Amino acid sequence: MIATDRWQTITDTAINQQTISELQEQCAEFLIHAADVEGLQAGIDQDLVSLLGAICTLPCTYAGGAKSVMDLQLVQSLSKGRVDLTIGSALDIFGGNGVTLEACLKWNNQHQ
Repeated sequence: MIATDRWQTITDTAINQQTISELQEQCAEFLIHAADVEGLQAGIDQDLVSLLGAICTLPCTYAGGAKSVMDLQLVQSLSKGRVDLTIGSALDIFGGNGVTLEACLKWNNQHQ
């Protein structure tokens, strides 16, 4: 379900093909935060990433739960290369210790 107001209000709007199709008419790209796993560094929402890969035709970036460079590969695999991943609190430049910026850059350069 889509959340608003800093993820405090859960709406009745589901993330599905119909909703994404309607939103795509007004958007250039999507940044999707999986609020229930955001900041926990406990792993990504694999079902959501797979769904986004299947239904989004615009550029799409997923955020939430990433904890290692392996999550970059997982998102690429689950989404068939259609969804990018942003790593937040696990990244060393943000005070995390799960992954370094250098490792992310290396992975991106190898997978472009």
